[in-house]
Amino acid sequence: MCPMQSCAIIYAMNTPIDLRRTQHAVWLAQELSFSRAAQRAHLSQTAFSRSIQALEASLGLQLFDRSTRHVVVTAVGVQWLAQAQAALSQADNLSALAADLAQGDGGELCIGASPLAIDCGVVEALLALRQRRPRLQLQVESGQWQRLREKLLSGQIELFVGYPGTVSDQLHCSVLPLADQPVSVFARAGHPLTQLPQCSPRQLLAYPWAGVQFGAPIRAGLQAILQSSDLPLVLETDSQTLLRSAMLQSDTLLLTWSQWLQADLASARVVDLCPRLHPWPPKELLKLPCAVVHRNDRGLSPAARQLVQLLTPGGE
Repeated sequence: MCPMQSCAIIYAMNTPIDLRRTQHAVWLAQELSFSRAAQRAHLSQTAFSRSIQALEASLGLQLFDRSTRHVVVTAVGVQWLAQAQAALSQADNLSALAADLAQGDGGELCIGASPLAIDCGVVEALLALRQRRPRLQLQVESGQWQRLREKLLSGQIELFVGYPGTVSDQLHCSVLPLADQPVSVFARAGHPLTQLPQCSPRQLLAYPWAGVQFGAPIRAGLQAILQSSDLPLVLETDSQTLLRSAMLQSDTLLLTWSQWLQADLASARVVDLCPRLHPWPPKELLKLPCAVVHRNDRGLSPAARQLVQLLTPGGE
């Protein structure tokens, strides 16, 4: 039985059409027998016949020719019942979609994730969400926080995960902090600075830098560490491939979070310069904030709430 047929109606030319009676007509067309169709509807044959008569009266159409022995679908009945069957299928789909959305099991989830977030937990959280909700359709917009902020504010994504930037200045945005990610300055093995037991901020500034586009607070922290208002950033890009190549193939220093370079660090192909930096910078200046950002004037979908639970410490 159609999940919505007990009380739902559809409208055709301002005429309300009861989906329950419409389902009865479809069953009668399939069975061509009032007794068998009435059994499918769990009604007496008399009650079922009255349902068909009431439907035909409301439509102003004769859907069936009746005799004591035969039931025949009329020409107009063939046309109408074809559309009626499509309407019932759509009603089933709408009912199933409502249940999926309410439970977070189906539907669609559109989010944004920065490269930082992808490296630091988003992939694992999305895989866990997909295991829980295999019919959920995921769309993930990847990019830096400035781009993701615009997509969030325009309603193209429900939330984004990554460096929050200045989005907290927006009146309609909420920021849920996640674990800060360590940031450092890296160089290729064999770089002149890697041959020194210690290096000063002035020596770091003598080389070109590459990095992603950080916000003003991060820049201010670096300027404090390096005691300079002029950072030698010659390459700023979203492409981690391009950043890594620039570091490995030249004397360019790479300013980034540590997580995505773990394999290079383990193989000694890349060297973390911050432990060599003297004077030693305060640890709080060597961390990059990460957060879940969403609009607080729009409620999160069940699927989005589940993703947030998976991302936050103590989430299931």
